[in-house]
Amino acid sequence: MNRKPKMQRFPLKAFQAEFPNDAACLEWLKNRLYPDGIFCKNCEQVTKHYRIASRPSYCCEHCGNHVHPTAGTIFHKSPTPLTTWFYAMYLMSATRCGISAKQIERETGVTYKTAWRMFKQIRSMLGDENSGPIGGFNRKVEMDETYYGSRSEGKRGRGTDKTPVVGMVQRKGQVRAFVASDVKADTLRGLIKEHVLPKSTVFTDDFRSYNGLSARGYD
Repeated sequence: MNRKPKMQRFPLKAFQAEFPNDAACLEWLKNRLYPDGIFCKNCEQVTKHYRIASRPSYCCEHCGNHVHPTAGTIFHKSPTPLTTWFYAMYLMSATRCGISAKQIERETGVTYKTAWRMFKQIRSMLGDENSGPIGGFNRKVEMDETYYGSRSEGKRGRGTDKTPVVGMVQRKGQVRAFVASDVKADTLRGLIKEHVLPKSTVFTDDFRSYNGLSARGYD
C-alpha cells in the first residue's frame, strides 16, 4: 500500500539558518536549476562556474560566459532582495490557512504594491499544479457560500451587500474558492460544472440554488 511521505517540519530558525542572505538564496536557486552543473553554451559542455560578487550571476572559468539563475523566474529583474522573496514563499507555504498580501507587507517591510506583486507571482507558481477540476467518480465534494466585507445595515445572510465567496473542498483533497457575482442557481451551477467533475457526490445545504444537480450528472 502506497503512503504519502511524511511532511517534514521546517521551523523559522531552520529557514533563517539555511537562507541567511541573498548569496545563500542564489546558491540554492543555482543548485535547484542546475543539479548536474551549469552547461556553458559557449563551451558546449558542463563547466565549472564561480560566483560574481558584484551581481547575481555565475561565470564560466573557461570562457567567461555569465549565467543568471534568476533569468526566466519570478525573481527576474526584481529589485526586491532574494531573502525577502524566499521569506514570502516560506510564509505562504508554512501558513496552513493561507496568507494575504497585506500580511506579507507587514512581515517583510516592503510596500503593499510590492507585496501584492510578490503574492501574485508566488501564487501563479503554486497554482499551476492544482488548478484543474476536483472530484470525480465516487469522490465527495462539499460546497458552500459565505459573504466577505463590512457589515451592511439592516441586512443579514443572503440579503447582504457583502461580496459572495463560494468554496468547494474535496474530502481529503484540494480546495477551490472563488468570488462570485451572486449566489443564484445559474451562477452556482456554473461554478460546479466548471470546477467539479461529473459523477462526484456533492454535499450542500438546503439552499434552493443547489437544486437540480442530479440532472446535471452529480449525486
